[in-house]
Order: sequence, then C-alpha cells, then structure tokens
Amino acid sequence: MKEVTLIGRLGDPASGAARTFLKRNRVPLRWVDLDRDPLSPLLSEDGLAGISLPLVLFAGGGRLEGPSRFIDRTTGLNPSLREPYRESRRWMATLAAGAGLPTRPEHDIYDLIVNGAGPAGLTAAVYAASEGLRTLVTEWQAPGGQAGTSSRIENYPGFPDGVSGADLAAGAYEQACRLGAEVLIGAGAMGAEPADDGTIEIALASGVTVRARSSIVAGGVVYRRLAAPGVEELIGRGVHYGSAPVAGPIYRGKQVAVVGGANSAGQAALHLAEFAAHVTVLCRGEALDLSMSRYLTERIERHERISVRSGAHVVSARGEEWLEAVEVDERGTGSTLPVKGLFVLIGGDPLTLGIRNWLHCDDRGYVLSGGDVRAAADGPTWPLERDPMFLETSHPGVFAAGDVRHGSFKRVASAVGEGAMAVSLVHAWLAGDEAPER
Repeated sequence: MKEVTLIGRLGDPASGAARTFLKRNRVPLRWVDLDRDPLSPLLSEDGLAGISLPLVLFAGGGRLEGPSRFIDRTTGLNPSLREPYRESRRWMATLAAGAGLPTRPEHDIYDLIVNGAGPAGLTAAVYAASEGLRTLVTEWQAPGGQAGTSSRIENYPGFPDGVSGADLAAGAYEQACRLGAEVLIGAGAMGAEPADDGTIEIALASGVTVRARSSIVAGGVVYRRLAAPGVEELIGRGVHYGSAPVAGPIYRGKQVAVVGGANSAGQAALHLAEFAAHVTVLCRGEALDLSMSRYLTERIERHERISVRSGAHVVSARGEEWLEAVEVDERGTGSTLPVKGLFVLIGGDPLTLGIRNWLHCDDRGYVLSGGDVRAAADGPTWPLERDPMFLETSHPGVFAAGDVRHGSFKRVASAVGEGAMAVSLVHAWLAGDEAPER
C-alpha cells in the first residue's frame, strides 16, 4: 500500500472518517492538522484557498479534495440525506483506490457476492472460496466490521486468553484471500436489484456494476447515535462511537466515560482503564449484569479505576476545541462529569437502507429471513412453491447472516456460525432449478 498524506482539521467529519479508515486498513499515513501540526504554518494559505478539506495527497502525485458535505454511515441511515451520503461513499472509494486498496472486481459475474466483511461475511467467504465458488466480498470500512474494533473478545472458542477483534479479523481476511475470495475495501454496495436473467445486479461505490447468482447480506450494524446536545459537534474531538484499540493511548492519565451496558461497552471500559486515570460507565439499566456477560461485570466490579453509574444517561456534552464535560441524569438527579473522552456503545442500527425497497425488513430495518418472511403480513409474496430456507430472505437466492438479520444472536461466534450455514444454503440454491446459469 502507498503512503497517504491527509491535510485537515481535528473534528472535521471527513478528516476523522478518512483517518479511521486508513488506520484500520494499515495504510501508512501522515496526518497534518492545520490547527496543531508545527508544519502547518509552512503551508501556503493561497495554496489551500478554495480547496474543500480534507485534502488527500497520494504517493504517486494524485490528490483528492473532500466532499461538499460528508455524511457518515450512521447519519446516512436518514433517507433525506441519501444523496450526500452516496457522494461520501464514492469519495471513500476513491480514497481507498488512491491508497492502493482493492476497489474493483476482477470479473463481471460471480457465484456469490457477500455484502460485508465482518465475522459472518469473512466466514462465508472462507467456506465459499474453499468449496470452489467464485466469491466476491464488498466491505465499506475494513475487514472485521464492528467486531474488528473490539479491544478483546474473551468468549470466542479456542482463545483461552482472549483475542483482539483486529487480530481475529486479520486472520480470517488472510485465510479468505488465500483460498481465492476477492475482498474489496471501501467500495461497498450502493444498491442491488434483480437483473432480467435472474442474477442479482449490484452497483459498487467504485462505479462498477457486478452480477451474482446468489448473495449473502452480512453488512452488520453501526453504533446508534446518542441524541444529546453537543455530542455531534464534538465527534472526533473527544466523542467516539465504538472504542478502537488505537484510541486508548490518547487518553492516558485522563478521565473518560463509556456509555452503554452490553458486552461491547464492558470490553471498551476494561481496555480504556489500561490507560485512563479513571473510567466511568454510564448504564441506563438498573444493573450491568442484566445485559452484560458475568465475566465482564465481575472484572469491572473489581477494577480500581472503573466505576459504574446505573440508571444514568447523558443529557448533554460541552467543550470548545475538545470535550470537557458531560451532564448526566442519574435517576432524576443531575450532575456534571468532567471527562476528556466519551465512548458511545449503545446498540446498533442495521446497514440496510439501500435494500429496504427490495428485501423485506422489520420495523427497525433488520432483514427478515426463513419463516419470518411468510409470517410478515405486510411483506411481499414469496414467489416460489417451497418455503424459504432458514437464512433465505424475501428474494430467493439471497441470504442474511450475522447481526443484520432479524432475530440474530449478537455474538461473534453466532455470526461465524451463520456465515458458514449460509454458504451451505447457497450450495442448495445453486444446485436447484430456480438458480440462474453461470
């Protein structure tokens, strides 16, 4: 991969998204903060005049200006922001290509296209490619999906001391590629629909359209937004969604807070406590063990630098250049919590906006599959005489796996199991009379 120079300002959404994307994909990066970097005064103001920041400089001499309005994946769930969201996705695909990441497929048609390279998608790619299916995986962010940002997964079988999400993802990614799967990074699906010949036609952010005889939807979820004044304005300047391992050292010796009560929040709190002076967990529920695995709650309870405030939620966040404090309501009593970092892990929203007009989803956007397809009174009519297979969606030959699926069990191991199971069902579909010819 080629070195990338990124010129922008801390707190700018596009700059933050680009930095996270490049770091997660291990692209060599030089970050120039126009407000803080000692080299920034050497940059000509005339040279930056009229340029839409951030400015990306590629090793080969190319350059890329920022989009007119950057919309991230979570905000992009709002249908009214569809067009700027699509522009932002195309911008990220161009960034990925300039950095030397794979964004364009080698073939026009595939036996299987997997949407998402999280645990479910990567497992599906490993099994499908190893069993001779021409397989393409599309991923918006980086291999591993949301699980890839986890500092430590301690309940995944085979790793008695735990394993980081990044290491688990890297191994699965390398395995899928070695077995012959193609994995595109930063060039996810912009839309999908049935083609006239029975295949599924998928438009990618890199400007290419590909077709597949079958598909697995495994795009996962993104962390839900925290609806409190001041939070949005401080994203990238103390406010974070999720807890990437690289964020911990930034808050060495500082006070931070974690919002959430599930396993991801517990893992984040324990990781941050390795660096921070103190971590406060803000949980809406009455107790952590109502929604968090016992092994995590026990470790949190024993940790001298972690405290838990149950029945609490963030009312607002404030700060000028950086987060300074959050206002907290704890069972009707307000207080100010001075923190430099706020990590939000409060559940997820499925990444299905682009397919909700095609595949039937529940009222929260999760993809219906198997018996739930026919059980949905307001759903489309199932077109075949046979019943949908277990993970099959409302469109024959399209399957759902992992967190994006309605009724899924939100654990890495279950996502891996569904990814493997989905491939066995793909084989059954391709062997049947309804599947399109290769």
